[in-house]
Formats: sequence, C-alpha cells, structure tokens
Amino acid sequence: MIKAKTDVNILLNVTLVELRMVLSPAQCRAARALIAMDQATLAAAANVSRNVIIDFEKGRRRPGRNNLAAIQRALEEAGVEFTNGRAPGVRLKKSKK
Repeated sequence: MIKAKTDVNILLNVTLVELRMVLSPAQCRAARALIAMDQATLAAAANVSRNVIIDFEKGRRRPGRNNLAAIQRALEEAGVEFTNGRAPGVRLKKSKK
C-alpha cells in the first residue's frame, strides 16, 4: 500500500526508468548512418572504445548500462532522436524554427 506522496514519486520514477527505451544495435547503426558518423567518432563522443561500438552493432555483446547510455546520449547530442512505443526507430531531430 502506498503511504505517502514520496512513495508515489519513487514508484513513478522507477516506472519511468523501466519504460526508457533500450538502444538496439540496429538503431545504433541507423542513427550513425543518418548523421554520417563513423564508429570511431561515436566511440570518442561516448568515451568508449571503438571495439565496444563494433561488438554492440554486430550483436556480439551488450555494453554495460552506463556505456549504452553514453552511446545513446552522444547520438542524441549529434542530432538523432530515438522513438519508442509501437514503432521503435530513429530519426533526425526536428529543427527548431
């Protein structure tokens, strides 16, 4: 039973974290292609080794949570937007006019 407002906030935060999209190897490859970013540049931007990017994109291994978040953040900062829900994917961020 939820007893306090803070319990509700904690529950909502946990739920939001669980709903956060998990970057897939295909989305990573597609995102790089959209912005013409090579694996070495992405690795440098995410502060991970190039082998982490190569192995992830080939499906050999899944990076740790922090590295995966850094990869996603680097791609987002470079102009990519990840979609989730019924049609997970990747697209360029809309320009602000």
